[in-house]
Amino acid sequence: MTSRAWAAAAALLAAAATSLASDVHAGDILDGDVLAISRKHCVMCHAQAPSHPSFDAPPKQVVLETIEELKAWAPKILEQVVWDRNMPIGNDTGMTEEERALLERWIETLK
Repeated sequence: MTSRAWAAAAALLAAAATSLASDVHAGDILDGDVLAISRKHCVMCHAQAPSHPSFDAPPKQVVLETIEELKAWAPKILEQVVWDRNMPIGNDTGMTEEERALLERWIETLK
């Protein structure tokens, strides 16, 4: 097999692997993925003991540190984070559209 053929075969395999991985991830959102988003963008304010200097208690008593808490607040997360994009405030943490879409898909699986 020529080096050109090997390169073409490698490219084809890489494309297939990428496609398969995205298909699996799109349909199988893990709680750990959602927790990671919450830890990155939410819990500095929405924790029992917020680390954000502006808060000494979680705003509106909303705590988002566990999957159970995220599930309990899912309708508000959908509204405030996904639809209205009010959270994170000013998007100071740089939440991406992909992260918002993942949250939306996860919340839809809860229904």
